[in-house]
Amino acid sequence: MDRRESSFSFIPSYKLALYNLSKLVLVIFATYLYFLCFHWNLFFAILMVLLFAYIIFGVASIVVNFFIYLSTKPLLLKEREDILKNGIPDNVKILFFRPVFAKSVKEMETLIESMKQDIQNNQEKNRNIKFIVIDNTRDDVVKQRTREMIKDLEAQFGEDVVFYFHRNPKSDFFKKLGIYQDAIMLLYEGWTKPKTYVGREWEKWTKGTRNPEQPIFDEIIGDISALGIDGSNEDIINGREVAIREGERPEISIVCDADNVWPRGSIRKIVAKVLHPENRDIVIYQPAIEVSNPNEDSYIRLNVLAREMIKFDPIARWRMYHFSPFYGKGAMQIEGYVRGVIKREAIHPGKAASHDFQESLRAWTALVEDVYIYEKTFSNKLSELTRSAQWGWGDMETVGQFIFKKFEPGRRSHLYALMRLLIGNLTFSLWLIGTSISWMVPDLATMTRLKLFFSLIGGILILNILIPKFITPIVNRLKRKTYEVEIPEVKKSIFTILGEGIFATVVSFLIHLLDLVYKPWALIKNLISQIRGRPFVWKTGAMGEIETANVSLYQTYKRLFPSTVLGILLVFAGILGLLRPIVAIFLSPFIASFVLGPAVIWLTSKPRGNVAAER
Repeated sequence: MDRRESSFSFIPSYKLALYNLSKLVLVIFATYLYFLCFHWNLFFAILMVLLFAYIIFGVASIVVNFFIYLSTKPLLLKEREDILKNGIPDNVKILFFRPVFAKSVKEMETLIESMKQDIQNNQEKNRNIKFIVIDNTRDDVVKQRTREMIKDLEAQFGEDVVFYFHRNPKSDFFKKLGIYQDAIMLLYEGWTKPKTYVGREWEKWTKGTRNPEQPIFDEIIGDISALGIDGSNEDIINGREVAIREGERPEISIVCDADNVWPRGSIRKIVAKVLHPENRDIVIYQPAIEVSNPNEDSYIRLNVLAREMIKFDPIARWRMYHFSPFYGKGAMQIEGYVRGVIKREAIHPGKAASHDFQESLRAWTALVEDVYIYEKTFSNKLSELTRSAQWGWGDMETVGQFIFKKFEPGRRSHLYALMRLLIGNLTFSLWLIGTSISWMVPDLATMTRLKLFFSLIGGILILNILIPKFITPIVNRLKRKTYEVEIPEVKKSIFTILGEGIFATVVSFLIHLLDLVYKPWALIKNLISQIRGRPFVWKTGAMGEIETANVSLYQTYKRLFPSTVLGILLVFAGILGLLRPIVAIFLSPFIASFVLGPAVIWLTSKPRGNVAAER
């Protein structure tokens, strides 16, 4: 069924019209006031007004989405009460996958520890949740340690529960997504050799890794009979076709990263939703995501506060569009995923460095507001900048392929959101430069309404700060929650919320205004590399954390040298009178970030007192 014809996804056209019109009215009103502030050169006016309108659209979206969040009830998927009460039926098999490309023992230890917690939290009495590590690790030391840890888990929970599949290096195709899809097709249809992406049109990207005569897996640990396979480990390793026994074909798969943990009962609850007949057209189920290490250091704490403050935005979009992007960790209805994504070869292997949202462009995705999972987040700003540059590469590929194609409103809206992530900082930087130049070169624009300009900019800034950092936390304190996290949360007073809001505002400005330098630069580098046809080099989040952990103050400034130099030059320009006073005042928050931001990054990456004491 086309999702556009499904009653669940249907949104009355008048609601969409009102939603879009409300944002448009706010943008036009603010942009008109901005236009009145100057006497313009025509061509400069066109450039600056367009830049301003694009920037203000993001603020308008926050305002409108906040009111949607405030005025709507949770949009909860229906669930089977018998499953919640009695457990997952014996005839329903769930495959819990962790695809990994570990380059260190530490990464694999993190995965195994998370997997152990998931088994303890969620295994059913009939043992029909199967926990599977699918791996492409080349390092012999890591592989050997992984075997030992898998055997330890099997000793605790059973060879019919814990499994390990290692992919043949000759079949190293499409990284984590490829190994995940290969594992699904083995356990769903018995494929032991490649049958997708074997055509000539894919040869440029497969480079011999999809040889239809080459077995996909070269090592398996676990009792595969418990997976419904009629065959042996040796059959699979040698590429002999195996059968799936009648009635034992898996229905649901779960995929997540090494550090994700599913709280007690969360798998049963999401399965109860997947198996409800009214949800039959939904393929991917995206749970909410909470941070498992919220107090590890000040930067993580800041990140947690930011998530809490802006959490309303994706929820509002879900309630508006009945669609959610996929973030790479969630549950899937296997039959729909195989039909709509795998067998259609829907994801281009050369244009999917970030494939999660591309999957939800092909398979309808829902946000599960009342189920959550844990993940770890960036421990420092340097790690975030490294990872965001890689995500930017993938987002460019996604936007480039799909931005002009026709999609339902929810999917189209997220494509535009990806576009904003890509060019938002560049747009703001250009507007900032243009505004500063206009005050230095009167022929471009002469300010005629100084009070209106600063009132407008101040109002926008206050609104952009007030809603997420102060009003939303207070509203969340009063609204009924759809779930309670297992990690104890301290009940916050109004004064605590205000204090956290001030802390988040000041520190965020000092740290995140650096994005205006480094994210546009990452965008430009990615664009040049893609035009030149250079291959994408993926670096795991764990590797990024290892490389940026315990960086000294000197090393932090060294890594952020360009922005520091720019900040110092602007300081001297102000002292020497090269900048008009209004320009110096206008740029002062950005100059402070460029000069002091690296020091704040270094300070916030240090473990907090109680965590440091535990270590």
